[in-house]
Amino acid sequence: MQSGQQFKIDQPGLIKAGLIPVIVGAVGGLLWIVPALWTVAGLLGWLAPIFGGVWYVLTARKSGTMPAQMDGLVNGAILGVIVALVYGILALITAPIGLNSLLGGLGGLAGLGGYSAFGIGDLIVRLISGAIGGAVGAFGYAFLVAQGTIK
Repeated sequence: MQSGQQFKIDQPGLIKAGLIPVIVGAVGGLLWIVPALWTVAGLLGWLAPIFGGVWYVLTARKSGTMPAQMDGLVNGAILGVIVALVYGILALITAPIGLNSLLGGLGGLAGLGGYSAFGIGDLIVRLISGAIGGAVGAFGYAFLVAQGTIK
């Protein structure tokens, strides 16, 4: 990397592209309240930040400008972190409620021993993996556009 190289944080583009991926992340976090849907919720936790990165580049491309590769990576990572934060906070709230209902009132928020399915450590891991997932999604979509696979 050259010295003095700057990344452009596209705040208007992130705001424009952010709504749908944040909704997907929120739905994934809320699914932890139903124990039968924990597998789907877990998959959405990994896929939603990747979708956020793809959706950022897709939205920026539809507005008429394809972001530079590093700008797309940085902005995709930012959107991935935001999606992962929404998912993680809602999972942190709803997973103990779902666990409490699964264990018949013996676990969850204030159960015996205060068992919980998620904690602050999991939220930190979600943020890091969200940044990586958003960058990967943005890079993958931009790469496919540059190769001509996606028109």
